[in-house]
Amino acid sequence: MHVVNSSHIITKFSIMKQQKNIVFYIYLIFAALTISPAMLSAQSDNIMDKIWNGVGGKSKWESTKYIMFTVSGNSKYPSISGNRTFLLDKQSGNVRFEGTLNNENVVALLNVQSQKLNHIYNENGAEISAQDFRNVLQDLIGQYNIDLKVLSLPISILSSNISSQSSNKIINAEKLQKLDFSNFLGNSGSFYVSEESGLVKRLDMDNKSYLVNGYKDIGNGLILPTTFKANADSITYQKVASFTEMEPEKFKTF
Repeated sequence: MHVVNSSHIITKFSIMKQQKNIVFYIYLIFAALTISPAMLSAQSDNIMDKIWNGVGGKSKWESTKYIMFTVSGNSKYPSISGNRTFLLDKQSGNVRFEGTLNNENVVALLNVQSQKLNHIYNENGAEISAQDFRNVLQDLIGQYNIDLKVLSLPISILSSNISSQSSNKIINAEKLQKLDFSNFLGNSGSFYVSEESGLVKRLDMDNKSYLVNGYKDIGNGLILPTTFKANADSITYQKVASFTEMEPEKFKTF
């Protein structure tokens, strides 16, 4: 009579159970690796859609041809001081600047695409030598790019290499979604978006935290922020307006 060893059966059963557990865990890991990226991508797409909706929609930005704004704060170049006003043609790159260059109140007409200073006038409307200001042309273009990207922060953020991973945070009793970026004005940092409205509410960059507020309809349903407040400094856009049409003379003469 053959006697069955019960301990042998138990050991064999235990090994089979362990093997099944290993297979099950491998399946879970594989599922996580294949599903998580898709979920993260969908989550990222969802927040981007919310940001576009927050500013009024992608079509509102694309249909806006001209933007005018007056800004104070965040001046990055000693050659540019005080409040400054820019009027820009998004398509052609033509820009009209009104402000202080080299301690002189001027109106400068330039093209930021060709990087050419076409005309410059004093505050009385008399044309002066553009040659005297060519050494500050790059400063003017640089300041213009900074001011426009900050004003259009929600849209600028969308093209700044956003991480697909995010986390939630409660700030001022509002649930915000935090996302990291790696290339906004040449820097990396984080921004916080309202899950309800899609508005960017905070920007962390250069070891500073800016509260983003003052959202306004600047024309044609395009909604942009106008105040950025940090502990040590702030950026304020006093006047902002968008247009679908503009007199060509604004970019040609005083």
